[in-house]
Amino acid sequence: MIVQLIDFLERHKYLLYLALSLLTIVTIALTLLPPEHISNQPLFQYDKLGHALMFGSWTFLLGLIQLVSDRKPLPLFYIFMAGSLFGITIEILQEVLPVDRNMDPYDAIADVSGCLAAIIFLKIITSRLPTRAKKKEQ
Repeated sequence: MIVQLIDFLERHKYLLYLALSLLTIVTIALTLLPPEHISNQPLFQYDKLGHALMFGSWTFLLGLIQLVSDRKPLPLFYIFMAGSLFGITIEILQEVLPVDRNMDPYDAIADVSGCLAAIIFLKIITSRLPTRAKKKEQ
């Protein structure tokens, strides 16, 4: 099943690029807009879980793009660093931009934790895939 999904994504890479672009826009909007522009309700009660899911999903999509682009071995460390730096940069921007948001180190920890979970998931997926050499022979 994983092999069929990866084959589909290899043929339709634009879906991954579109998903990553949309998620990037949504992430920036949710993290940098003033809270009153997002909702009249108090901030989401499970804020840290939201951070982990957002940045973990972003990192996972970036990893899938690398995977279907035939870059072997998958550069997991660099993918992890890209997602983590994206999350940490957002936290820094919340502090320095006049957007009525404050940097929260626990949000950054949640961002990095989500990125780590994505990398673990990518590692599991790649361990279940046949190597590219075997695939091309078949």
